[in-house]
Amino acid sequence: MATQRRQATRAAAAGGGGGGRPAGAGNNILQFYTDDSPGLQVGPTTVLVASLSFVGIVVLLHILGKFRGA
Repeated sequence: MATQRRQATRAAAAGGGGGGRPAGAGNNILQFYTDDSPGLQVGPTTVLVASLSFVGIVVLLHILGKFRGA
């Protein structure tokens, strides 16, 4: 009984559990970023520029709010 549990634990740890994705199915983020995926495709540089621009605008609005509220 104990050896069966050990073997089952080893098989599950090796990816042979039977459920989920098969072993070696590409467990990385690039599988979601393909040319065939629907929707808007935006590169990482565009996302970085948009995020930094948003943060900059929020900071400027906070500074303007401090001066106008005083």
